[in-house]
Amino acid sequence: MISSLNLPCTSHVLHNITKIDQQLQHSPGSQTSSTKSNDSGLEDGTSTKNGVSAKPLSRMCSRISQSNVSPVLEQLQQLIISDEWVGKDTPPTGHPQLSKTRSRENQRLSELGRTLVTSSSLKAYIDLLNSHHRQSIASWLYGNTSQALSQQFRFPESNIHCSEPEATLALSVRNGIGHAIRLALKDTYGNDYITKGWKAFVEKGAPVVYVTPALHMDLATYIASEFGISDVVLLPKLEGDMSEIEGRIDHHAFERILEEDVAAGRTPLLVIAVVGSTILGQNDMVSKLLETRKKHRFWLHAVGQAVAALTLREPTEVLVHVLTQVDSVTLPLALWLGVPAAPVVTLYRAVEGHKPSYREKLDTLPWWVVTQTLTSKGISDIIENAYLLCKVMLKGLSSFTQIEVVGMENAADFVTRVYKNQYTAPTVLIFRYRYNAAKEAAKALKEMAQKPDSEVSKEAIAEAEKHFRDESEYGDSLNSWLGQGVVGECQSLGIHMIELGGTYGTAYRFCPLEHAAALSSHVDHVQQFIRLLGGVLKIVDSTVAARENFEKLKSEYPSLVVVPVHKWAGVGAVCYVPSIVSNKSPSEWDEKEKQQISHMNLELVHQLRSVDSAFSAGESSTHGLACVKFGMLSDAKDLADLLKMVAEKGAEIETNQQYLDSLAELIRQGIEAANEDLKKENDLRLQQEGVIRQLPIMGSLVNWWSPIGKDGRVRGRFFNLNTGEIQTTDVIYKHKKETIPTSHGGKSKASPAVANDEKETKTAATEHEETVTSKPTVEQPMSIEEK
Repeated sequence: MISSLNLPCTSHVLHNITKIDQQLQHSPGSQTSSTKSNDSGLEDGTSTKNGVSAKPLSRMCSRISQSNVSPVLEQLQQLIISDEWVGKDTPPTGHPQLSKTRSRENQRLSELGRTLVTSSSLKAYIDLLNSHHRQSIASWLYGNTSQALSQQFRFPESNIHCSEPEATLALSVRNGIGHAIRLALKDTYGNDYITKGWKAFVEKGAPVVYVTPALHMDLATYIASEFGISDVVLLPKLEGDMSEIEGRIDHHAFERILEEDVAAGRTPLLVIAVVGSTILGQNDMVSKLLETRKKHRFWLHAVGQAVAALTLREPTEVLVHVLTQVDSVTLPLALWLGVPAAPVVTLYRAVEGHKPSYREKLDTLPWWVVTQTLTSKGISDIIENAYLLCKVMLKGLSSFTQIEVVGMENAADFVTRVYKNQYTAPTVLIFRYRYNAAKEAAKALKEMAQKPDSEVSKEAIAEAEKHFRDESEYGDSLNSWLGQGVVGECQSLGIHMIELGGTYGTAYRFCPLEHAAALSSHVDHVQQFIRLLGGVLKIVDSTVAARENFEKLKSEYPSLVVVPVHKWAGVGAVCYVPSIVSNKSPSEWDEKEKQQISHMNLELVHQLRSVDSAFSAGESSTHGLACVKFGMLSDAKDLADLLKMVAEKGAEIETNQQYLDSLAELIRQGIEAANEDLKKENDLRLQQEGVIRQLPIMGSLVNWWSPIGKDGRVRGRFFNLNTGEIQTTDVIYKHKKETIPTSHGGKSKASPAVANDEKETKTAATEHEETVTSKPTVEQPMSIEEK
């Protein structure tokens, strides 16, 4: 894979660094400073220990770049641009012809992105400066950035911490939470934590960290390994309809746990609350946590997407009043602004005795670049656009009664309040097709489970569970097809499918705060999505309506049997059953009969698809048969005509010459198999009777003296058309003896099967009365793949 990221040229970065270095060589400060840089390992001045003036660094860089640096950087550039070398023994060399890949075409660095990448190189170069110079730069960057972001998020005089970059965003956010824990330890235990370490926990009580259930992150192992804190409590959920998807803090349970910990001598250290959860956009009641903090002192840390609302031009007063009272907040601001190569930010109030280090200050360089480039107005515009997109999307989704916005009982009423500025627009929308049959099945199962065991049987519960699983699976299939028809056409919105869990199945997630800036989403994209969704919903509604009448319409065609298929969003599936096995239920079909039916249905699909693309081949795992699947229908009335077409085409295939030829071939194979069995049985008889019985005269005497028992004679064979099995003729003779007494002296009509048996009995081989019939089948593929 080749990346199409338009990275800044390494020679351009080198040129910038060389230019800065040349200017430093002629600046007064660089010649007069005699302070040695302990961090860089270089002399800050131009003198050496021998008193010989060192050559300018720019000339040294020039010579190095001509010899070694340029090829090294070129190889590094190849490692970054292309990932075709991954998994190979040797890294790429030379300068291969690079081509763009479709999957990375949209991931291009903006001018701001290129500036950030270049600033990272300059950040490393700052470390080479003398101590006073680089610390002055770091302090200046830190002060400007802290002031800019504090004003942007309305946190008065807050400090800023940039988390170390990790492999994923979640890990970077975790590092921000870790910094909040570090601050809480200093704030709670003071200098004792720094000087005494774990002994401070023994003297003042072991610290306890409380985590909201809405945070989808495992922090226990991280906190224990980083800070030696073993008491990490995942707070109970507040019971509700959505609690199985995503929970909020149950404050009554939290206060009870808090009282128990204090009584046990433990120290409440930190509470992590979520404001704007990632799935449902829910908020923990931070106002109640602030009230609880007045009784028991602890550090309150907030994470979540709703914090972005503080950057709006007119945020709600309640939101500003509540969130500005928390102790710290972690922000994935780079994700919201679509800015690459910028770390996760944590804003926090000042803590006595804590001063940011030189490295912490210098790490704010990327955000200084962002705040200077975008300005406060530009940052607000990006966030405002994300909220506008969510507002327009919610209005469009609420206009469809078939769409369920998860977490909103009345989406139309909610969006009305949003447009009246009574509510803040949500940061995330979870929506899915409202399949009522699945909801009714879930409700029935829940009611049945609540009844006592004496009123409901286990079989009834098992049947209700199976019905719920089938309907839920079909609902998920409908949502999956919905996404294929709409979401694929609107990739600029960043909509993707998620698994909600519980009884909710799958749904689609729209979060413009995470994708709008990077994908350049705007209102026209949302309106296009709503138009496409309206057209696709008509097809889904027609298909669901047709599925409800599927069994009823199929009953008019006895040759068709409805078979279950999994993960199929269409109307359903049928299996055409030839008349030769129509008198048996599907559970009684043997393997050869299933092969015959599968072969015929595959041929049926092949001919049907030449007429209508609504048909496709499938396999029913319940019966192990190939079947005819009905796809999505734009008009439910078409189902009757499609069923009629399948039945008529199946009958045509069953009676055509090709099918009869295959039947004759199978009869021939049955005769050969019967003759082979007779030959084997005759050879076995000769071995058992001996040679003397075969002699013309001696054989008669021996047979008269010692007659052969009935079990020793050779039995005839017949090939049953219904079962496809070779059986002895004893079955036919027994059947005749049973039917003759019941004929009442009349001339009874034999059934087709018996007639065929008698006809084949007359063709028995020689003196052994072999009777051979046949089954109308040929060797068929067991599955669609073999076809």
